[in-house]
Amino acid sequence: MVGVATAGHLCSRSGSHRATILAGLGCCLFLALMSLAPTLSTLIAALVCFGFCTAVMDVSMNTNGVAVEKTLPKPIMSSLHGMFSLGGLVFAGVGWAVVRAGIAVPGHFIGAAIAFAGALLFASPKMLESAPPPDQKAAAFVLPEKAVMVVGLIAFCAFLSEGAMGDWSAIYMRKVLHQSPATSTLGYLAFALSMTSMRFGGDALLHRWGSVTTLRVCGTITTVGMILALWFVVPWLTVVGFASVGLGMAIVAPIAFSLGGRLGGDRPDHAIASIATMGYSAFLVGPAVIGFMAKQWSLREALILVVVLAISIVTLSGFASKK
Repeated sequence: MVGVATAGHLCSRSGSHRATILAGLGCCLFLALMSLAPTLSTLIAALVCFGFCTAVMDVSMNTNGVAVEKTLPKPIMSSLHGMFSLGGLVFAGVGWAVVRAGIAVPGHFIGAAIAFAGALLFASPKMLESAPPPDQKAAAFVLPEKAVMVVGLIAFCAFLSEGAMGDWSAIYMRKVLHQSPATSTLGYLAFALSMTSMRFGGDALLHRWGSVTTLRVCGTITTVGMILALWFVVPWLTVVGFASVGLGMAIVAPIAFSLGGRLGGDRPDHAIASIATMGYSAFLVGPAVIGFMAKQWSLREALILVVVLAISIVTLSGFASKK
């Protein structure tokens, strides 16, 4: 969260392209150091630094993506986030293969760090250079405008919904629907695959419908899918419902970052940082909120929160582009 909150300032000072590469190389360094940590305290220190670099890279690469998108006639942000999701799916498989091959953690992490650092250095000279006008002084903190705050709330709703699926979908199928451990993973798998697939097709929808209509459709799909998953105690319908949530939430975050870049004017870095701060805070509070609700009532009733969040996206979408 500290990294997300300060990333806008770092982008303003050095440009989003440099901040992306430097933060990415920092991720590689601390990923390698994690595997070599001799004590718990050094592991925690490496994780803190890794988290900071990851957050800075997340904001800066989205800022650079917005800068690239502004040079093109059609939106691309959803496809960029599709590559992010695809990377998660592909390298989860790679990690599984590495473990199956019996490669030790240091070899795994250091090898990955070297490979990713090479990819970053290869990409560095090809990135679009982005920097603030020379007459502007980089501010450490900029209070976001109301429109940016609204987009941030939309991002918060989307990220909390994503987090709910990541944290609770398998548990729901296991504890509420009484499925086997293997079958219980199908709900999240359907969610992740549908989200990744939708992100690669989301730019075409956004270009055709515009931000407001697309957000309303996304919120509606999520609402219907989640009601389907919770209303009927049927495993395959629950899997279909969770997949619908993936379809609905897939392009909300890309839209939010793209809107932030436009609403931020000459300072998109601070707007994107504000939206990212509100969005990622959902990953902190979401599991605790849903867990508390599940303890007070039931997990089935707690996940109704996702329906409320989806309806909120539909409601807020009309205000997203208003100054």
